[in-house]
Amino acid sequence: MRRIEFYFRETAAGIRRNGIMAFAAMSTAFIALFLFGLALIIAREINLVIEAVTGNVQVAVYLSDPVRPETVTRLQTELQQLPAVASVEYENKDEACARAKKLFESNPAITENVPCEVYPASFRVTLADTSQYGQITARLACEPDPTTHDITCSEPGVLKVLDFRDILDRLSAITRVLRNGVLFIAVIMLVSATVLVANTLRMGMFARRKEIGIMRLVGATNWRIRVPFLIEGLVEALVGAALAIITLFLVKVFVVDQLRGRIVWLPLIRNGDVLAITPWILIAAAGVAIVAGTIGIRRFLDV
Repeated sequence: MRRIEFYFRETAAGIRRNGIMAFAAMSTAFIALFLFGLALIIAREINLVIEAVTGNVQVAVYLSDPVRPETVTRLQTELQQLPAVASVEYENKDEACARAKKLFESNPAITENVPCEVYPASFRVTLADTSQYGQITARLACEPDPTTHDITCSEPGVLKVLDFRDILDRLSAITRVLRNGVLFIAVIMLVSATVLVANTLRMGMFARRKEIGIMRLVGATNWRIRVPFLIEGLVEALVGAALAIITLFLVKVFVVDQLRGRIVWLPLIRNGDVLAITPWILIAAAGVAIVAGTIGIRRFLDV
């Protein structure tokens, strides 16, 4: 207990004696962690947009005539067991005809001359992960026809599959590039924060190098010298993280919320999304403080 009290007393004294350096370290941690949190918020916003775009994309599995109830039950069970599938809805011929008439209501030539028997029954498959649409065609033993480019299947009862693979491939590629880009930016922010905080702490430690030398001469161990500085760096990083989190909430309130009523078609982040990244910012702050403190004080332990 006395040792813990000593560590925190030394930490408070160090912050008080080196107020300017402590403020510089807090400011540096705040800027870097704010940019890190902003990168995470952008990643969440990208996910919301991608989910909104792909949420209406469904894979259509058309069934061959005659449609037997046991075939419908078997195929629906098999599709629902796939990890990539979120839900499977069966659409019979009458429902397909009603949807087609609504879709082409502005074109009487189609709605009046095409009988309902022409429209096939189908499954409308909503994907949990749009990049894994290939699980459906693989399960139904489907292959693209080289002449018509239709996806025909050898599974009994299945006529063909329409999986919008060109659209989903493009969306998956865009999502992958954006996510990797944001992840790269986040890593750059953490590395920058570590380097900047380490340099700031090193400047403060340089001003106290004589004190460190005296502690070594009287027999203090490396860890007894190091721990107060690590706690000091942790406190400064956590203060910077708290300011970064508050600023992110302010950005959400005064920027994002102002756009919510103007861009109704665009899904925007909410308070829960900012709260979700808060633990990551705190963990990043602790990691930055430990690494930066270790790097910053190493050279001053060799007296």
